[in-house]
Amino acid sequence: MNVPDDDRSRHLKQVLRRSSALRSGCTMDFGGPTGTIAAMTDETVLDDLDRRIVAALQTHGRATWQQVGRAAGTSDTTAARRAQRLFASGLVRVVASTDPLRSVGGYPVLIQVTCRVGQAPRVAAELAARPDVRFAALITGTFDLIVELIVPSQRALARVLFEEIEQVDGILSTVTETVIAQHKVANVWAHGTLAPEAVATLEAERGTVEQRDPKPLDERDNALVGLLAEDARLSFAELAVRLDMSESMVKRRLDTLTRDGRVRYTTIVRPELLGYGVEVFYWLAVDLRHLDQTTKALAERPEVRYLSSTAGYSDLTCEVVLRHQDDLLAFNTRVLGELPGIRRVEIGLELITVKRAFTLVEGGDL
Repeated sequence: MNVPDDDRSRHLKQVLRRSSALRSGCTMDFGGPTGTIAAMTDETVLDDLDRRIVAALQTHGRATWQQVGRAAGTSDTTAARRAQRLFASGLVRVVASTDPLRSVGGYPVLIQVTCRVGQAPRVAAELAARPDVRFAALITGTFDLIVELIVPSQRALARVLFEEIEQVDGILSTVTETVIAQHKVANVWAHGTLAPEAVATLEAERGTVEQRDPKPLDERDNALVGLLAEDARLSFAELAVRLDMSESMVKRRLDTLTRDGRVRYTTIVRPELLGYGVEVFYWLAVDLRHLDQTTKALAERPEVRYLSSTAGYSDLTCEVVLRHQDDLLAFNTRVLGELPGIRRVEIGLELITVKRAFTLVEGGDL
């Protein structure tokens, strides 16, 4: 189909505006898959096969249904039917997002927020609606809220902090940490759900990220990622129609973005559905001579979902996913307690995740 360049450009801009509105939280439909993850009830349960299917999607977000079925131990039709049911219920979403460091989109900072009594949920919802917020969660402990913000420069950070965030009604104080290095951002934390050989096969089919120089996305790349931010399971054929490109061009662009690490896929699901009842943040003060050793040891732990070196309040910030409260004590004593050089440990239980991977997870009346 031959389309004039100006019409094609207008079409791409419409896609970008629609996707940007969704990611920034303007679409506040909390009951279905096009808004945020649906609210869970105490009766919400996934059986073992559902959990294996979700774990397969965590490992390879755009795996074919044949690949998912093989990993989960079922047929491709059963895997597709069950996954579509989970998608339709809003309990599970597979989304794409850009890696700002690899796509020259800015760098991350972590902001710990203390709020007036009773104001934390409203503040969390307001901050999560910002398009530059990649992650937001309500936590226990010294702070009420942790936010990951992507900023293009220190000057922009100053403007955001002093002219925008700290002016939000209900915020008492903030503590900001610059992320010096990200050591681990793991989308796969349901360890043990799939057989090791199934995980290895999916990882091989997914491919590895190549170390290349950061490179910005162009307009077509942004439009492509914008659609995948709504639903990363869209087929190449559907993406081609929506973007007015050929399937081969869409596939070639997406393969390049994925291989470069500029685009990553996240399967968003409440950990409780997979049998993990405890999410916790750790702020660690570490003797600098032991920092490398401690960082490597934590990055190798399957329970660790996020790990970064930070400058400010702590030396390492770590997010951990565990099955039970008993595992929390074991992690504190048998993992952290055995690592050299840790001088201080501060813990915040993750009560409600409001936003992850630029995608609203829970909202409305928290």
